[in-house]
Amino acid sequence: MAINISGISKRFGAFLALDKVDLHIQSGELLALLGPSGSGKTTLLRILGGLDRACGGTITFFGEAALGLTPRDRQVGFVFQHYSLFRHMTVRDNVAFGLDVRPRRDRLPRAVISERVARLLELVQLAPLADRYPAQLSGGQRQRVALARALAIEPKVLLLDEPFGALDAKVRKELRRWLRRLHDEMNITSIFVTHDQEEALEVADRVVVMNNGRIEQVGAPGEVYDHPASPFVYDFLGNVNRFECIISDGTAKIVSIGLTMPAIGAEPGPALAFVRPHDIELIRLDAATGDAGGGGVACARVRHIHAIGPTARIELDIEGHRFEAVMDQDRLRCLGVRAGDWCGVRLTRPRLFSSNSAALIQE
Repeated sequence: MAINISGISKRFGAFLALDKVDLHIQSGELLALLGPSGSGKTTLLRILGGLDRACGGTITFFGEAALGLTPRDRQVGFVFQHYSLFRHMTVRDNVAFGLDVRPRRDRLPRAVISERVARLLELVQLAPLADRYPAQLSGGQRQRVALARALAIEPKVLLLDEPFGALDAKVRKELRRWLRRLHDEMNITSIFVTHDQEEALEVADRVVVMNNGRIEQVGAPGEVYDHPASPFVYDFLGNVNRFECIISDGTAKIVSIGLTMPAIGAEPGPALAFVRPHDIELIRLDAATGDAGGGGVACARVRHIHAIGPTARIELDIEGHRFEAVMDQDRLRCLGVRAGDWCGVRLTRPRLFSSNSAALIQE
């Protein structure tokens, strides 16, 4: 195990930023800290890197107590959102900076530094730009320089704080795929902070979902997306429809749309049902009778259809309660449904949570 975090807490005055956080990070893992602003993810990263002090708890790096060590002694590399490159230095000199400023007794020979910098510039695909200055680079290129500089000191742990947050969507997508390939090649233990759900799910080996200074769930991307442990995780990861329910006699009724689902063994009372848009099935109504032809089906009005690329988002309405379905456009054309039409609606994979946030139905 590379990093063991136990009972880490942090206060800023009266504000509790981290509340006894426990987390184990495997060697060679690419871990995402995901959550909204104020969830504690950046504070945890800064404590890991030695930039902030914890108010309580322990951290070990590869079996060694780390909280008393300086960032340099922890052997961590940092990559920040805004690059932090030296404008008066070339790309080559920026990458070499961490090696050049070491104490003389620890400094590598100039030839070794030059060789390592050249190898890293090849790795991040910037060798032809080695003599340029940061102002002559694009945002994506600057971030790759920052990453090469962090890797030049051969850190045991790489910490990335919103590394692609300042870039436009297209460049961000390209760079996160590039980061995943680079990580697989170098196999360095890496932790990155993001509030972008798609970024975390696409890049990370495991995702840590944080909220209000606590960890809500830890798991592989598919696990946290398909099997969220709490309403917060379900709501935060991707688009979701939320319905209020009443549980009675082992059945949960979605009041707003009149559908029911089993809730065997659940205590009577209020609950919440969550359904992903792609888990809402639309069914053609019989033109003569208005019948959708099946149990567990509600009748909804199509308010809007937003067709973008191969998929379509369909906004539906049942007695003033609006929700969304997603399907591919070929399927929608086969249904022949247009804005203003009525259609049948079936919830194929609802997830039900009781008022105490316990998951009652897994599928």
